[in-house]
Amino acid sequence: MPPVPGEWKGICQQGQDFDSSNCNRKLIGARFFTKAPANTIQEYASPRDSHGHGTHTSSTAGGASVPKASVLGNGGGVARGMAPGAHIAVYKVCWTNGCYSSDILAAMDTAIRDGVDILSLSIGGFPLPLFADSIAIGSFRAVEHGISVVCAAGNSGPLQYSVANEAPWIATIGASTLDREFPAIVQLGNGEFLSGESMFPGNEFPSTTKEFELVYAPAGGKKGSEFCFAGSLPKVKIQGKMVVCDRGVNGRAEKGQVVKQSGGGAMILANTAINMEEDSVDVHVLPATLVGFTESLRLKAYINSTRNPRARIVFGGTVIGKSRAPAVAQFSARGPSFTNPSVLKPDVIAPGVNIIAAWPQNLGPTGLPEDSRRVNFTVMSGTSMACPHVSGIAALIRSAHPKWSPAAVKSAMLTTADPIMDGDKPAGVFAMGAGHVNPQRAIYPGLIYDIRPEDYVTHLCTLGYTRSEIFTITHRNVSCSELLKMNKGFSLNYPSISVIFRQGTRRKMMRRKLTNVGRPNSIYSVEVKAPEGVKVRVKPTKLHFKQRNQVLSYRVWFISRKRMTREKLSFAEGHLTWINSQNHLTRVRSPISVTWKRK
Repeated sequence: MPPVPGEWKGICQQGQDFDSSNCNRKLIGARFFTKAPANTIQEYASPRDSHGHGTHTSSTAGGASVPKASVLGNGGGVARGMAPGAHIAVYKVCWTNGCYSSDILAAMDTAIRDGVDILSLSIGGFPLPLFADSIAIGSFRAVEHGISVVCAAGNSGPLQYSVANEAPWIATIGASTLDREFPAIVQLGNGEFLSGESMFPGNEFPSTTKEFELVYAPAGGKKGSEFCFAGSLPKVKIQGKMVVCDRGVNGRAEKGQVVKQSGGGAMILANTAINMEEDSVDVHVLPATLVGFTESLRLKAYINSTRNPRARIVFGGTVIGKSRAPAVAQFSARGPSFTNPSVLKPDVIAPGVNIIAAWPQNLGPTGLPEDSRRVNFTVMSGTSMACPHVSGIAALIRSAHPKWSPAAVKSAMLTTADPIMDGDKPAGVFAMGAGHVNPQRAIYPGLIYDIRPEDYVTHLCTLGYTRSEIFTITHRNVSCSELLKMNKGFSLNYPSISVIFRQGTRRKMMRRKLTNVGRPNSIYSVEVKAPEGVKVRVKPTKLHFKQRNQVLSYRVWFISRKRMTREKLSFAEGHLTWINSQNHLTRVRSPISVTWKRK
């Protein structure tokens, strides 16, 4: 690594099992923030990570290359972060008892003063009004200082309106799947096979593939035995047997630990209706596999059909290229935005299912203490894992274009993203936003939609936020009446377009401005796929950029051809794309969402 940047103002804060010698040219800063003493079990009162989440995400964003990485022999290869040349600073704000808003804000303010370029926050679960959202408030301050902020969209999908971190100055990231699988097939006693996945190294322990008696919600079990809660499984009923545990409520890996501690010999994790076929795998402490909802119904039907249900698990190692990917992860939170539907969220999708990344040296891949000083790796799933992929890409873009604003960096990623699938159908804009991030294209997007911090303030005024609410978010004392008078017909220069038709409204006009970051003398022509029930007109239809960094504007009209239905809401979607007339390869694509609201 090159030397620590001269402008860096951060420190390596000392604490329990962590001192300044733990920092180096890669990890250039480390701090921790807590309002309460960190005196819980396996909790370090220091920047040191006792849970793994922070280590996993930071290595995904900027970890150096490590050859021959694997998780107990699975998924072997070179592990490398998205921006392996980036310096990393960590700010620990989450503890066993949660993540306090005061700590999050303090950490963000400190990071700004320290001189970070990118803030990656794999935190946030539910949508909140922006004036009540500590991440939205802290990130506005960061963006004012030219810092890109990238956040996880949340794991409450596929429910609508579940997307978190909705502020327009944040890049909100959903999760996608990979084409890498870890098959662990269940062979039932009647000869049927059920597809499953697991990271358990079954091939290293042939004895684990033996046939077991199957048991589900055993007689004499306590409440919650179907979920394998701690203390719910009677040892006499499951000793040496394969236990079926419904997914949900408690942690997946925790269920395996409960089964093992209760004397069980193996486990099948069974998806319920809410998880459908989603396949987040885990490193379990006993032979185990995860089956989808359809397979779980077949499994339980078999158990109920015989007095002596039996099964074995056949582990298949690592398989690449068999499944169609990327696709939107089932759990990835969906739009539209609950508090700000005038901005399309999530922004983009990135890999977030079964991601292999670094793990604390004090913990083994199963989460159990380990004495070895070797580099550990484990697998995790969530929008928390997708977020640092995009944070690393943002670092690469900033490296190539150091003078770009956070809005320009985000625009480059949105307008070059690729449409993907959501299950067996094309993904909608509320599932994938602009699409799946494409790092190579994002470095050279051709055109970008830029936004100043002042524009976000005007945007808040258009949403009807009060003076005090805007002050809470921005620390700016503004008069919305004066701002809106000065900016008649204002629309935020966002890379995606969200149109809302309320009762009595049939026509909307929006303005957008594009900055040429490509070659001079570039000509772009517009191509529109109009949302169903909407006529779209763009003026002008061609933009001729004579020089680099030139800004040209266009207007787009949306005319509703649809009458309001009895339903309170209905949606349609399309896209607007500016295509370089000289090479036809540079395409600047903006997704369009249209919502009809009766109220």
